[in-house]
Amino acid sequence: MRALTASEIIHLWETAYRFHPIDQALSILQQAMPGHTREQLAAMSLGQRDDLLLALRQLTFGDTLPGKDTCPHCNERVEFALSCTALSVDTPEPKRRQLVTDGFDVTVRPLTSFDLGAAANASTVDEARSLLLERCVDEVLYQGVPTPVQALPQSIQNSIAETASATDPQAEKVLELSCPACKNEWQSLLDIGHVLWMEICAWAQRLLLEVHQLATAYGWTEDEILKLGPVRRATYLQMVAP
Repeated sequence: MRALTASEIIHLWETAYRFHPIDQALSILQQAMPGHTREQLAAMSLGQRDDLLLALRQLTFGDTLPGKDTCPHCNERVEFALSCTALSVDTPEPKRRQLVTDGFDVTVRPLTSFDLGAAANASTVDEARSLLLERCVDEVLYQGVPTPVQALPQSIQNSIAETASATDPQAEKVLELSCPACKNEWQSLLDIGHVLWMEICAWAQRLLLEVHQLATAYGWTEDEILKLGPVRRATYLQMVAP
């Protein structure tokens, strides 16, 4: 993996803005990991994918990740800073697990971007959850007889969902937040794919503004300007600033 260049940031912003968020995340990774196919990236567990996005975010924009949320108790706007390194915990590679209980023998695997993509086409939240439950199960046997997932008791379905989460604990990055105004504490999920995409959008527009300013001042092409390092480009911008 390597950091995104200025030209690649603009290219992603220009080509992936209409994509579904799942495809945006995969497009970002594929740009930084040209040795991997889209199918290979989509087949990774969600935790593996998000750890790669965190690593790419660190390489491209730095380790400190600013965040903000609203306190659910008093509606105070809360700002905070996260570390990409700290968020990417070194955990064992996600693997299939066996759930054996009450005569049921279920093989459960971690969810992937392929699974999220399939669930994204569901018409209701319940339908999406049901689809994800089916997709995370490789096989269900009840007393040795194959059994459909939807025919399972609700308690077994709940156990399958818990087991699926346990196979890939990094799939959900939970933030522990506290309000400085009212001292309320709550949890929030970090969607690093969305956060990184928003940063790419902001940086792309900033870069295009820099291109406009330097092209107007010096007559350079976009490619020539974007090939300048960020420090050198910033120095030129200071010299042409009104």
